[in-house]
Amino acid sequence: MFALDGISAADVPLIDDVVYVRDLLELAVRDDLLGPAGGPHELIKDMSVRDRYLVGKLAPRRPDDDQATRVEPASAAEEAGDLEDERTAPLHEPGAEFASASGRVEPEDDALDELDTTNNQSLIPSSMGLTFCVAPDVEKLTVNSRWGRYERVPNDEHGIVKTRKNRQTGHEEEVKVRVWQRIPCGGVASLSLVDGPIKPSIPDRDQPDVRLQGTVRTNNKGERLVTLFLVNGQLEPDDNKDRAWLFQPEIIVEAPEGQSDKSVFRRRPSNEVVVDDPERDRLALIYRDRLEFAVGHGVSVHADTTPEYPTKAHRVRTEIIPRYEVAVTETPGLDPRDRPDMRRMVDEGWLDMTRLAEMEPDALREALACLVDDYAVWIGEQKKRLGTEISGFDDPGKDVIARCEEILRRLREGMNTIFADAETLEAFRFANRSMAMQRVRSIYALKRRRNETVDVIALDVPKNRSWRPFQLAFLLLSIPSLADPAHPDRTKPVEAFADLLWFPTGGGKTEAYLGVAAFAMAMRRLRNDLGGLDASRGLAVIMRYTLRLLTLQQFQRATTLLCAMEVIRRADDTTWGKEPFTLGLWVGNRVTPGTTEASHQAVEAIRNNDRNKSGIASPAQLTSCPWCGSEISGGRDIEVDRIAGRTLIHCGDKLGSCDFSKAKSSNEPHPGLPVKVVDEEIYHRPPTMMIATVDKFAMMAWRPEVRNLFGRVDQECGRHGLLWPSHDCGTGHRARGSYPAATVRPVRAIRPPDLIIQDEFHLISGPLGTMVGLYETAVDELSSWVLGDTKVRPKVVASTATVRRADDQVRNVFMRRISVFPPTGLDVEDNFFSVQRPISEKPGRRYMGVCAPGSSRPAVLIRTYTAFLTAAQALFDRFGPVADPYMTLVGYFNSLRELGGMKRLAEDDVQTRSFRVNMSLVDRPGLSQRRVEEISELTSRVSSQDIPRYLDQLEVPFEGVFDAAQGKWVTNRKPGEARPIDAVLATNMLSVGVDVNRLGVMVVNGQPKGTAEYIQATSRVGRTPPGLVATVLTWARPRDLSHYETFEHYHATFYQHVEAQSVTPFSPRALDRGLTGAMLSIMRHTYDPFAANDGAGAMNSPSRKEMLETIGVVAARTWEVTEDSGKKALSEAEMKSRADEWSNEAGVGGRTLVYQKYGAGPTAYPLLSAPGIKPWTDWTVPMSMREVEPGVRLVMEDDRSTSDPTWRPRVKKPEEDQQ
Repeated sequence: MFALDGISAADVPLIDDVVYVRDLLELAVRDDLLGPAGGPHELIKDMSVRDRYLVGKLAPRRPDDDQATRVEPASAAEEAGDLEDERTAPLHEPGAEFASASGRVEPEDDALDELDTTNNQSLIPSSMGLTFCVAPDVEKLTVNSRWGRYERVPNDEHGIVKTRKNRQTGHEEEVKVRVWQRIPCGGVASLSLVDGPIKPSIPDRDQPDVRLQGTVRTNNKGERLVTLFLVNGQLEPDDNKDRAWLFQPEIIVEAPEGQSDKSVFRRRPSNEVVVDDPERDRLALIYRDRLEFAVGHGVSVHADTTPEYPTKAHRVRTEIIPRYEVAVTETPGLDPRDRPDMRRMVDEGWLDMTRLAEMEPDALREALACLVDDYAVWIGEQKKRLGTEISGFDDPGKDVIARCEEILRRLREGMNTIFADAETLEAFRFANRSMAMQRVRSIYALKRRRNETVDVIALDVPKNRSWRPFQLAFLLLSIPSLADPAHPDRTKPVEAFADLLWFPTGGGKTEAYLGVAAFAMAMRRLRNDLGGLDASRGLAVIMRYTLRLLTLQQFQRATTLLCAMEVIRRADDTTWGKEPFTLGLWVGNRVTPGTTEASHQAVEAIRNNDRNKSGIASPAQLTSCPWCGSEISGGRDIEVDRIAGRTLIHCGDKLGSCDFSKAKSSNEPHPGLPVKVVDEEIYHRPPTMMIATVDKFAMMAWRPEVRNLFGRVDQECGRHGLLWPSHDCGTGHRARGSYPAATVRPVRAIRPPDLIIQDEFHLISGPLGTMVGLYETAVDELSSWVLGDTKVRPKVVASTATVRRADDQVRNVFMRRISVFPPTGLDVEDNFFSVQRPISEKPGRRYMGVCAPGSSRPAVLIRTYTAFLTAAQALFDRFGPVADPYMTLVGYFNSLRELGGMKRLAEDDVQTRSFRVNMSLVDRPGLSQRRVEEISELTSRVSSQDIPRYLDQLEVPFEGVFDAAQGKWVTNRKPGEARPIDAVLATNMLSVGVDVNRLGVMVVNGQPKGTAEYIQATSRVGRTPPGLVATVLTWARPRDLSHYETFEHYHATFYQHVEAQSVTPFSPRALDRGLTGAMLSIMRHTYDPFAANDGAGAMNSPSRKEMLETIGVVAARTWEVTEDSGKKALSEAEMKSRADEWSNEAGVGGRTLVYQKYGAGPTAYPLLSAPGIKPWTDWTVPMSMREVEPGVRLVMEDDRSTSDPTWRPRVKKPEEDQQ
């Protein structure tokens, strides 16, 4: 099964080491794509060597190449790698092969059936090389060039045969097959460094036409820049052409033997333009030891350094399949070498949420002070390093220290605030208690979903309910502004902090801001009468996302927290109130129902078909109970009360023991799980916390009901809940069946949301971010309230794993200044709250690059997919479930077009090749036959009803038993059990928020357009097991080729390469598209006369007080954000122009001006129009933040297709145009 570096299957022990399995997987794939799979003297049977290996090939010179015209470069000033005269360079000379490709192949052409790479020999390079820099005093280098050549073994010297059918006789007969044997080649040469062209040398005298050549240049520092190429100048023979090809080529350069200082290689000079950018300087500081020593030409490179001298390298070499392992970022405290106080917090249990909730004040202060004081000591240690250990970075170093000291000040303020009064301390305890229950119950529910027998009490131990230090610190940062609404972070525009939680994907950001949310909701219940507003109910926390997949998955996670909070409230409703803690899901009505009637129809559709085949929006957004893991059946466990307007989702626990089952919760104020998924119910009974997509906020301009989410209410119906202008409850309702009579009564206004959380903040960019920033004018205004003489704004928290220029982005979107937490330290490996462990101690996520010049992209993907799938199967056969993380292959694509083409190939070629991988004479050690049956897709084309099911299926592991008769592990699924997914193909929907811990391997199709997307997407694998990511880079795309040639350095510093985001909410184009929507959102939800649909007619004058105040709000925000008087004047002028138009429309007689025609009378005239086929006007208002022009979606319905269409093609007339 395995033959990796001489290891056979019998030599591989039975292990339970997933790291070792990951390493074997990489070796198997590398051997299959590059070779030599059978060792240095392998035999390749019944196949061309060029077909056997995908990468690592240098083509020979074709007979029609003109050798007579070859000349050496005229001077050393020529471009590195362009060693021949550009007018006469033969096709396979250095640097020429890539330029020649542009006229022979279309880089974007999928060429789906082009699998024979030998057909593209003219596009396969004949050379490869590298450029590096050495110290001024280096005179000589040692160059080791090596490769493999394959010679045909004569038929009379081997007895390898195969059986085939004779076409003439029809009988089976044995025939000898072609056999190629590998012969290691190469040699070592001494290279003298003299400026100018390097005289070509012959590494191996047996192949005199294979030569090493290049140039040497000296830069203004005296350092020497050396470019070397290995060139295959052999002539292609008429037969047995593989003899003239070079396989597995490699160039290794180092100092000569006997030289005392081997570290002769220096940082390669950069061509980057120097700009005044403090953030760029801070990044240069923390990545100062991760240097680029060489760059490849048609190949990648690797430099060997030592930990003692990271800024010098002692060896550089080429790499056909480069690899780099990104270190895992983790929180300190568990390693014996961590800071003593960090270990003390773990040992003393001071990170245990349950213990923090129960500690006496003095003990709690000691625990929190341990963290805060140690941070102060760490900052002092970093200060001492500046100017001594670290030099040349004084300004960015001082900037880093200043940011850390600001965080320290706020941490101390947060700790002191906890003990300032009993209410804040109680809210802190509540947050810890509820988060402890959330963590334990999440683990319990997951194990129950996997059919594991588990006891929740056994899981309720400190390791399952402890904060990571940065999570607890982030809670401390947020406490002052949430405990005191009059805090400067809530009352001072622009100067207030918006906290940006920056932590690598998978590090625990969600739990951090859920803890902050729990504190905010608890604090609100304890101080529920400030400013004369009712805070005992209403929406307290808004969590916003950009993608529905992310929204749905986070909804499931947040539900567990609300369940925990509700359990605590039920046990002590005197303290925490009679109003239940609930969670709302406010997303598009293609996902969740907009009305109770729509919810009823969806549930009926589920009951009639046992699933929602109709494709309408569904309330069935939870497939299992987040509290106990029991399955939730949409038809059985969802109850729609059409009279009261409620949709209740019960736990499906058949024993009725779950706190949220129908048996135990039917008498509660909110029976079942504390969730609300229908818009109508969310408006009537606003949840305590709401998860929403940013797009949904575009509906503020269209729906008067949205005002209830911001507490702008004054009436309540005893049966239906809070009302809004133009409601249809009248003065009340008569008794009906079991429903008593209900009246409409006046109520106090409710306090608006206290906390806004924006997850995956890096996605709030470009056109979407611009629209969000403009509409945020309305959200911020509607969420503000008055306490005494002070205007209180909501606290803003954002989170991301990748961001650049976040200060500008936060200012433009939220009109606040940024506070990034945790701030960077002086080293990328340590910022106190997180550390990067050495790879030797803590395996990270390993990246490998695959680039095959001359091969079509589909051909490369097919080979790569097949190699990964069958290698994983071989590992499963040998090691069993320990190989499960690598059995589900994740394919990532930059577009639906590319994904669609690959899905067809995966369902055809990949399936066939995987099954037949060992059905030939070709030895493929490390690969095993596999039936690839489950290929799924995770894209925008997947319906919202199917997404939860797909996510659940991704959690299904490959399990098996050892079959002694077959000598391998085999899968053992019971009848009716879900089959694990073999491959899932995804677009950027996967890149945020998909947290499936078992996934361990991914193939990326081409370098994504943004580094942030690349980091986010690839971080979806390797969360629990060590991950392996193969990036397939297309040689015909210059950007892909550039990434391949600098593969290792890019991955060593890819957080440094994250692109800055652009958000311009008050640009002329943005005002044209979104100003009317933002204006109406403020007008309709702030001023009652304008709220109802016919309130459009209330604009009897452009100088109405309400309009002037709205203009003032928008103009003031424009100035605070842009500090541009021209843009402020533009926004004022645009608003006044709209006021004039609106007033004119309202003054037209004989009609009733309404916002929208739907549901209005015959004389109604609509003011607004939705984007459509009509031209965009000032009164075109989007219904989504992304809406510019309507899209058309084409869906092929198989059940309606026919092989006998009713139409017939018309006969072409002779006189018609023949073109």
